[in-house]
Amino acid sequence: MNWFRKPVVLFLVIINFFSIQLTYCQNLDAIVDFSDQQFAKGNFELAANEYNRALFFGYYASDQLCLKIANCYFNQNQLEQSARFYDRAYFSSSSDSLKTEAILGKSFSLILDKKYVMALSELMNIDSAKINNQEVKLNFLKGIAYFGLHEDDLSEEAFRKCAEGLSSNTGTSEIETDFNAIRKSEKRYNPHTAWLLSLLVPGAGQLYSGEFKEAANSAALLGGLLYLTVSFAGKYSVFEAIAVVLPWFQRYYMGGANKAEKLTLEKQLANRYQSYQSIMKRLEVECQKNQMK
Repeated sequence: MNWFRKPVVLFLVIINFFSIQLTYCQNLDAIVDFSDQQFAKGNFELAANEYNRALFFGYYASDQLCLKIANCYFNQNQLEQSARFYDRAYFSSSSDSLKTEAILGKSFSLILDKKYVMALSELMNIDSAKINNQEVKLNFLKGIAYFGLHEDDLSEEAFRKCAEGLSSNTGTSEIETDFNAIRKSEKRYNPHTAWLLSLLVPGAGQLYSGEFKEAANSAALLGGLLYLTVSFAGKYSVFEAIAVVLPWFQRYYMGGANKAEKLTLEKQLANRYQSYQSIMKRLEVECQKNQMK
């Protein structure tokens, strides 16, 4: 009897094992489907927890799962966590498209963390983005990273390629206009020039930056100190007047020049940010037009 029972028992064990495995895989699929639904609803924390659970218990498409987890953390602004899972997605995948998507995601995380050089280093690992959408993303992220590093020529080139990828000739010419506005602003508002002007004529640097109230205050303050020096010298002596007033005069004289430099730099950066916002808006509009085609 034993010779007959043993194969039967073994067969039943095998059947039960595969049944359990099938049920287990179906349960993991259900977890991932539920997580997808939560992600679509914007419940990123819950989606990340459930995706992680499926990953822990051995979900078969670990590379796709890691990419989804990374996107969850990215949407929660947990940039270090998102970058870590983008790396896991990259190294666990054999798909060129998914690898590219992982690099793009990690680079965006680094850009938001203002790590522009590291982001560009990641983007250079992409040999070619075969999918047009990925090519557009690649040039878009390069444009932002170069812009953050004040490499405006390279940034303009990348943004123009991004617009071309969206099939927009109008967008490329408008982007050129925006960058020309940045270059004009940097020539018009030169912090070093403002600093020198303030040294030559107190208040002139603030006037150069367009801050008329600050210019008047600086000129009035230093003029008052100069008047006080002359009055003090007439009452006492030139040496005593200089000894008493000079430290104050020097403090406000140099302080005025430094403030003029700071105000001019702020004006330059404000104009730069305005042009950047214009570029982002143009690309957003072109992207929407492209999706409607």
